[in-house]
Amino acid sequence: FPLSTGSTLCSYELQPSEYTTDTRAAKLCPKYPVPESAPIPFFHRCAPVNISCYAKFAEALITFVSDSSVLHRLISGVMTSKEIIMGLCLLSLVLSMILMVIIRYISRILVWILTILVILGSLGGTGVLWWLYAKQRISASAVDTQVAKDNLQALLIYAISATVFMVILFLIMLIMRKRVALTIALFHVAGKVFIHLPLLVFQPFWTFFVLILFWAYWITVLLFLGTTGSPVPNEEGFVEFQMVGPLKYMWWYHVVGLIWISEFILACQQMTVAGAVVTYYFTREKRNLPFTPILASVNRLVCYHLGTVAKGSFIITLVKIPRMILMYIHTQLKGKENACARCMLKACICCLWCLEKCLTYLNQNAYTATAINSTNFCTSAKDAFVILVENALRVAAINTVGDFMLFLGKVLIVCSTGLAGIMLLNYQRDYTVWVLPLIIVCLFAFLVAHCFLSIYEMVVDVLFLCFAIDTKYNDGSPGREFYMDKVLMEFVENSRKAMKEAGRGGGAEGRELKPM
Repeated sequence: FPLSTGSTLCSYELQPSEYTTDTRAAKLCPKYPVPESAPIPFFHRCAPVNISCYAKFAEALITFVSDSSVLHRLISGVMTSKEIIMGLCLLSLVLSMILMVIIRYISRILVWILTILVILGSLGGTGVLWWLYAKQRISASAVDTQVAKDNLQALLIYAISATVFMVILFLIMLIMRKRVALTIALFHVAGKVFIHLPLLVFQPFWTFFVLILFWAYWITVLLFLGTTGSPVPNEEGFVEFQMVGPLKYMWWYHVVGLIWISEFILACQQMTVAGAVVTYYFTREKRNLPFTPILASVNRLVCYHLGTVAKGSFIITLVKIPRMILMYIHTQLKGKENACARCMLKACICCLWCLEKCLTYLNQNAYTATAINSTNFCTSAKDAFVILVENALRVAAINTVGDFMLFLGKVLIVCSTGLAGIMLLNYQRDYTVWVLPLIIVCLFAFLVAHCFLSIYEMVVDVLFLCFAIDTKYNDGSPGREFYMDKVLMEFVENSRKAMKEAGRGGGAEGRELKPM
């Protein structure tokens, strides 16, 4: 630097040629403006050696948090209520497991129990929120603090939202009340499935663990891609890594791989569950079931059906990528495009989302058809589509109601955990903000309930397709006996009687049961 610019950096006692060789340079020359660094063993990055750099960063972060009053109050609310948050998260886990036990052993009355509990829970939760709001408003004049005002406003928002949600929920339950009987038979059989295959409950945890491992690997490769290529100094004197040739497109390849492999892992879970449930359904003597139907299903998946799962997940990827591109364009053009372009973008995004959901549902049924017939993906998808079209009214009557009842179970767990959180956090309303702790607890309760009940929802969907195939190719006569459970046989007989009565009477109730 001094030879090329003529600027002397060190003391005049040293000549420029001695800057890097003389032992006095450490005292007579200035320190580098960049902290001394060393390479990290992983990811090929340099990091400061002196730990004081990290201490200064932590100090700056703490200063930022302390200066932000709103953020400080939210974080202090979470830290003050951390024991309550952990206890409520554990409560949601216990409630989800209790609900699974109830589904297994009292499935016949589960639907009515859930309906009554959800009604009582919605009424009770909404009433408690309005009562707390009225009580807090009366005592707000005595405690005039910003925290108390924030809690009062949050209570009003919660109470109004709970009231609107309660009205919508009651209307949906009123519309679907006549179809409740169609769900009980499948719920009863699904409960028997979990009795014989209890390890199905833990499938979401294994899938989540595999996804975490894959995402960690994906992030590792992403960091390596950041320094792939040739280091070239730019105009400002800094070093940039320029990728040439095929390396320039590795980012796109990596992003597509993230979506495809994630969908592939989820599809493997669906295929595993479908194979285990199909084995249970089409085994007449349940005593002859394999020792581990789930491991047998995994073995069949690895040996014969990986291509089927890969093709199904790739189709979902082909639909998901354009939707993500359109969402990115919509985000970048926000506020710049005209009303017509904004409407067209939202319409395209909505259509692609609907197509993705339909294909996901068709894929799940295609995996079930593959587990039954051991056919390839296209043949299985065609067979599943034909059966679903032939049983369109049954799909609407059984599958939708089953999903709705499981949704009520999730609502029950979230409402119960949220109500317990309101009652516990209410004692701290004068000196801490409990908006964020309550949101954290409710989100965790929903995630836990979803993990447990999503498997139950998947089992109901697989049982329905097995039931539809069973009724299509068998009629109960000698040589063509049904594989279905006795509860489903009774359901079919009752449906046949209802169809005959509907043909004679033509009443409203007859038309309601006519699809079966």
